[in-house]
Amino acid sequence: MIFPLFVVMTLLEIYVLISVGESIGGFSTILLVVITALIGSTLLKQQGFSTLVKVQKKTMNGQTPAFEMLEGVVILVSGVLLLTPGFITDFIGLLGLIPISRAYFINQILKKNAQKIFNKNRSGFIHKTKNIHPQQRHKNNTIEGEFWEE
Repeated sequence: MIFPLFVVMTLLEIYVLISVGESIGGFSTILLVVITALIGSTLLKQQGFSTLVKVQKKTMNGQTPAFEMLEGVVILVSGVLLLTPGFITDFIGLLGLIPISRAYFINQILKKNAQKIFNKNRSGFIHKTKNIHPQQRHKNNTIEGEFWEE
């Protein structure tokens, strides 16, 4: 699935670069790609630090920074897309760096995958030291564990 996507995106990028190059000239096209990369790298740095501050604040308040961690992944992917030369990948990368569209991407990914993540049949605690039949596993709601304070 990834290989055909990679090939199609590469061909689209080449087509767009050639089309833009024919319209505004080769040097202008290269300059435009470099300018979008510079703008993107500035946004990447700013949004990365902003997300890091959010993670630190949530951690200090004793909350789990799950959404912020997902934001970090989207920012990382956006940075990779911005490093790839081309207008399509730059556009998608810039969308990943805008907080509103980044939140939209994360919410869409969570909506599509929530059933897979929280499916009751696939989740559960399995204690591997005992041989318990799967139907008997859920009869006892006790979960063994250890806790210590430092």
